[in-house]
Amino acid sequence: MKLFATDLDGTLLNRDSQISRENAEAIQKAQTSGMKVTIATGRVYSDVVEISRQGGIKTPIIGSNGATIHDENGERLFHLPFERETAASVMKWLEDQHIYYEASTQMGIYAPISSHETMLAELERVLGSRPGEDVERMIRSIKKHYNKKDYHRVTSHLEIPADAFIYNIMAFSMNPDKLQLGREYFSSRTDVAMVVSFEHNFEMQHPDVSKGNALAKLAAHFNIAMKDTAAIGDNFNDVSMLQMAGLSIAMGNAEPEIRALAKTITLTNTEHGVAHAIHSLLEGKPIAPAQAETTVTEGL
Repeated sequence: MKLFATDLDGTLLNRDSQISRENAEAIQKAQTSGMKVTIATGRVYSDVVEISRQGGIKTPIIGSNGATIHDENGERLFHLPFERETAASVMKWLEDQHIYYEASTQMGIYAPISSHETMLAELERVLGSRPGEDVERMIRSIKKHYNKKDYHRVTSHLEIPADAFIYNIMAFSMNPDKLQLGREYFSSRTDVAMVVSFEHNFEMQHPDVSKGNALAKLAAHFNIAMKDTAAIGDNFNDVSMLQMAGLSIAMGNAEPEIRALAKTITLTNTEHGVAHAIHSLLEGKPIAPAQAETTVTEGL
């Protein structure tokens, strides 16, 4: 394989939202051997840069579910933002339904204060009715997310700067009725693409944006045929790149539907499944299916 694309949350990252030493060393070994490695994620580019820096790796980055592509030196190779009127209609609908959302832009993340408070109330209700390590880990991760310097609270979408490119709008709720309502509504619209990357979210972007399309663009940039690409992931926003890559790899902790469509399965994200897959490819060994363990992946 000449180009290896890895998802981030639930795939390259462990339960503590970190890149393990084993995964980082495997990526570095792949790069030394001549294999290109890219991260393909729903997260905004600036967020991924910091995570990569902390993990000790440097790769091209497919961000915002394929709406942006940057090379390893930070140069933007491609972007496809929402039409502004379309983005406004998406955010207004979410505000009217009192659903928390984040709009990812080149200037950072924008989220309305009102839905922020609604979402925290939902989390508190869940914590009270279902206390446990996984819920508490989720809350710690969210609070850390809110304190990032590029996280901006606004009164409404009307306060997002006019020169901001809106690449992705991620909605989040612990209320299953809200999730179903939003997923059904946006999946019926032809002016947006809706994907799910986490149990409690749904995400909207330009209808031509997907991780698969971005992987194809990056492969063409490197003059690599798609048959010489591999992609690894765990959730539904990974489907497009798993379908388009020459080799599709599901994490051991992936959703059942993802494991079913992939050509092979690696270990879980807590067992350094990305490293296992990379080492198998470099050594010319099959990536043996592994028994998946139950785990919680964090999609924020």
